[in-house]
Amino acid sequence: MTATVAAGAYFAPGGSARVRAVLRAGADGVRIEAESGAVLAGPLAAAALQVSPRVGNTPRFVRFPDGGAFETADNAAIDALLAPLRPRHGLVHRLESRLRYALIGVAVTAVLAWGAVRHGIPALAEAAARALPPSVTARLGEGVLEVLDSRLLGPSTLAEAEQARLRARFEPFTRGAGGGVPVRIEFRDAERTLGPNALALPSGTIVFTDQLVRRAAGDDELIGVLVHEIGHIEHRHALRHAIQGSTLGLVATVLTGDVSSIPSVIAAIPVILTELGYSRDFEFEADRHAARVLRQHGLPPEALGRMLAALERDHGDAACALAEDAAPRGCHGEDWWRYLSTHPPVSERIRRLGEAGG
Repeated sequence: MTATVAAGAYFAPGGSARVRAVLRAGADGVRIEAESGAVLAGPLAAAALQVSPRVGNTPRFVRFPDGGAFETADNAAIDALLAPLRPRHGLVHRLESRLRYALIGVAVTAVLAWGAVRHGIPALAEAAARALPPSVTARLGEGVLEVLDSRLLGPSTLAEAEQARLRARFEPFTRGAGGGVPVRIEFRDAERTLGPNALALPSGTIVFTDQLVRRAAGDDELIGVLVHEIGHIEHRHALRHAIQGSTLGLVATVLTGDVSSIPSVIAAIPVILTELGYSRDFEFEADRHAARVLRQHGLPPEALGRMLAALERDHGDAACALAEDAAPRGCHGEDWWRYLSTHPPVSERIRRLGEAGG
């Protein structure tokens, strides 16, 4: 064996004191010597030692059977010591040293990360949303409505008789709906903010703006919007969207039942409902739910399509016609561009609703 020398520090068995020392390897084996020349450990055959693998240029440990350990940053010396004994030792370092393998590693990591974002986190978000106890969803809904009332909504100007009539008209569609979350109807004025709009809160509350009620050609269009919003509630879309951006906090809430960790989610949901909106998949899922329920009650799915078309004409751009997604700032400047990449065109939604009715 070629003589090997590596400077470092020695830790005696059961102790934590750091002693400057030198590792020497020769024909008689491996030993550790103090600066004075005194032998602190060994000599032993290299095969009897445990050597930590090389990872970059981090220090490595040579561990002796009696519990003593030698630490050194001289990776080259340790590699030379191990070369004749463990030809495959240092696999991690060799992989790091080869660009091709490094690039493959980056690509694999990117694919795994994409898979986690595209499939893993949404699946986790859905499971977490459905596992949230009713007390948490109720707290979320109350908090979200408080935020909306303080910033965007005002008391309804609809006559009490009209509100009562609409609640009675909606009752056959809200009874037993919501996937275990009781559905409640609220009316609010939003002339200077959201305009014609409907919002489904996690607690099961559906807010109709006065402007949407007045814009509808008849009750069928409002019922179409209603069952679409119920679809969002039953599939927990608002919660899932919020959880995907707050995964760790909501998982902790699910596991502990501690509702004190949800204020950040309460703050996020109004933004999702009024500005960011739902994804294409969520909108199509809610539309399918609406089409199915409308058919069950003898109403045409096109009723929802007519409402969407009317809103599209009002806004002048398909990106702003989504009932959930009409931003308070309207369709000017760069605000509406973000909808084009994440939300389905209204024309596509209307086409699908028409096919569902045929």
